[in-house]
Amino acid sequence: MEKFIRDNVHGEIYFEDKVFSELIDTDEFQRLRRIIQLGGGQFVFPSANHTRFSHCIGVYHVICKFLENEIINKNISAKDKKILKIAGLLHDVGHGPFSHTFELISAVSHEQYTVEIIRGNTQINKVLINNGINPKEVVSVIEGKHKNKIVNFLVSSQLDADRLDYLLRDSKGAGVNYSKPDIDWIIRNARIYEGQIVFTNKAINAIENFLLGRYHMFKQVYEHKISIAFDNTFKMWFKRLKDLYIDKYQFRASKTIEIFKEVFENKIMPLEKYTNLDDYTMFEIFKVLRDEDDIILKDLSNRLINRKLLKVSSDLSRETIEKMKTEFQGDSKYYFDIATIRDISIYKRSSEKKDENIYILNKDKLTNIKDLSEIINVDWNNKIKKIYIFPMYNVE
Repeated sequence: MEKFIRDNVHGEIYFEDKVFSELIDTDEFQRLRRIIQLGGGQFVFPSANHTRFSHCIGVYHVICKFLENEIINKNISAKDKKILKIAGLLHDVGHGPFSHTFELISAVSHEQYTVEIIRGNTQINKVLINNGINPKEVVSVIEGKHKNKIVNFLVSSQLDADRLDYLLRDSKGAGVNYSKPDIDWIIRNARIYEGQIVFTNKAINAIENFLLGRYHMFKQVYEHKISIAFDNTFKMWFKRLKDLYIDKYQFRASKTIEIFKEVFENKIMPLEKYTNLDDYTMFEIFKVLRDEDDIILKDLSNRLINRKLLKVSSDLSRETIEKMKTEFQGDSKYYFDIATIRDISIYKRSSEKKDENIYILNKDKLTNIKDLSEIINVDWNNKIKKIYIFPMYNVE
């Protein structure tokens, strides 16, 4: 079996085994078509409407490119290569609506849901078993616990296939030029040393460019004030929804509210419910709840639908915010908040539990790239800053 997908980032993406097509055709994977990669970023960059679906396929492709490196290829068994590709394809299948935004209200991370989808009573699980693939082995890669460190590195590290794809894809989708990692050069200069992936000194500049690109993408795209505003408006919307549920408010749309019952009660949302949720579902829920009698829920739902989001600023004083609260006509606890954002580190040394360092091999000597790069060694401070959340107009 041969199958090609045309991708606007990588060009033609090739699938040589039917298991990949069967996985893509499952309901759980097709759901990713309806989950925007950048969540609230779509309200900043009009063309940033690419999905987790295209990203997952892109990660699969980058892994395939790594396997074209003969040194890497011969250090992974045929069986583990297939497991690795499947793990790359499925690594984000557990994302909820609006990608990371949904995790603000969920007690379970998207990584946990990914594992549950692969192991649970799902179409993906059945496809794997029917093709002789042990779902537990796929999970071991996603959790970074596979016996082959090379396999783990390619799916989860500071320089993995996931980051290489999303930086390139998000940059293109947002229409910015902050991050265009030289994937081919980085892969060409990858080597194996003592059972792990390292890079030759020829790749230092390309890796620095990759790390700087990621840093700038966080500053200018992922942490854009409108994206933060969407996240916090969504959080406030859910806070009001949950409070009404706890107060036994009589919702007109009682069936809609039933969707979130477990989340309201700080329990785990069942998999069959979770996999029915996507961005489309949430926007329909916003529309339905806009017709409720509660004025705050109506208002916050309308703000999410029509991009009349709460505002964010790190420049206002506490006194200014308190004055705005006293003048605000409405319940301030659903409209004012303080969020904290930690400045992203351009590079971090790995913990003892998991070695994610990027190593450079030069004349048989292995060195952490941080000890060779002047750029990476700049003191980026990694400060935590407060951001005030507030409305620009009263409840309508």
